[in-house]
Amino acid sequence: MRSYTTALCAAIAGALLAGCGANMAPASSGGSAGPMSLRYVPMSVYGDAAPSRAVSVLHQLAFPDKAKKLPSTGTYVTQFDSSAIFGYLADNKANKKPICSVSGVASVNDVAVDLKGNLIDPDGGSSYVIVHKGPTMCGKELGLIQDSAGQAADASSPDAVTGKIVVSNLAGPTSTAGTLSVCTLKGGCTVTLSNKTIYHSGGTAMAPNGDCWTDAKTSASGGAALIYFKGCAGGGKVATGFKPTYYGGIDLDNKGNLVIIDDMAEMVYIYSGCNPACKTVGGPFALKGESFFGKLSADNSTYTAVARANAEVDVYSYSTKGLKFQYSYNADLVASEVPDGIAVNPRSKG
Repeated sequence: MRSYTTALCAAIAGALLAGCGANMAPASSGGSAGPMSLRYVPMSVYGDAAPSRAVSVLHQLAFPDKAKKLPSTGTYVTQFDSSAIFGYLADNKANKKPICSVSGVASVNDVAVDLKGNLIDPDGGSSYVIVHKGPTMCGKELGLIQDSAGQAADASSPDAVTGKIVVSNLAGPTSTAGTLSVCTLKGGCTVTLSNKTIYHSGGTAMAPNGDCWTDAKTSASGGAALIYFKGCAGGGKVATGFKPTYYGGIDLDNKGNLVIIDDMAEMVYIYSGCNPACKTVGGPFALKGESFFGKLSADNSTYTAVARANAEVDVYSYSTKGLKFQYSYNADLVASEVPDGIAVNPRSKG
C-alpha cells in the first residue's frame, strides 16, 4: 500500500481558515508554523504501511518534563504513532524516563542532529522539516521548512542552520516514487532529487563535503539499492558492491564509512566509498532486535538502534570488526506506537 494523501487544512487556536484546497500549504519559512497544519494518512518505514489515521499537527516548542537545566548530550527517540520526540540521558543503563520531549509531532520515522547538536525533525504528518536549537537537549524551535515533495521520513545535515539539509521523502504526495529534497532553513526546499531505481526512499546521509546517499526500496515487493548523489545534486548513481536485500537507515562513521541497516535481515553493513563503488569494510553484523534506523556516537564507540517489536533502544559497541550488544532501555516506549527513529547527540563527525 502506498497511500499518502492530503485531506484537509485544520484550524488551530480558534482561527478557521477558509478556502484551504487539497494542495494548499504554507510557504517555506524560518519562523513559527502559525495557525495552519495539514492532515495526512502517512506511512511507516516498517512494511511501508501504517493503519490509516488522520492526524492534525501543530509543532510546538519543546518543554522539559520538569523545570531543570538540560544536558547538551543525550539520545532522541521517536515513535511513529506518538505525538512526541523523547530525549533520554546519553548513558541510560538505569532505564530512566525521558528527561525532556518535543511535543506536537506526528508520523515521525527518523530524526537527526547536525554537527552542532541542532535537532532536525522530518515531520511526516505535517509536511514540515523543523529545526530545534542545540546542543542542549530539546532546545527551542529555530525554524521550519515546507517539504511539498512527499512524506519526509529522514534527514541529514552537517549544519542545519546555515547549510543544506537533505530530506528523504519516503513516497511522493500522490503515491509516486520516493525522492530526496535539498533544503535550507532560510530558502526552503528548492531542489528535488530523483532516480528511476527508487520506489521508496528510506535512510539518508550527507557527508561533510556535501555528497549524499539514500538507501532505497526498489519495488513494491522489496529489493534495495544505495543511490549516490555527488554534491547532493543531479540524477544520482546506483552504488555497486552493495549487498543488503532490503532498505534501512544510514549513518557515517568518523572515517567516512557508511553504516547501513538491512531491515529485513536485521544486519549492519559497513562500506567505504560508495561513490558509486562500495567496498565492504565490516559486516554483516547481526542486530538484537528489529531495527530500521541506527546512529553512532561522536567518538564512534557506540552504535544505538531502536528495536520496534521489543519497544526498546539497543546500545552496541562499534568497530569495523563487529557490534557487541551492551544494554537496552525502554522507559515510556510502547510497541503499539511503533518506536523507530534515533539520533545521538553529539553525533558522529563522518
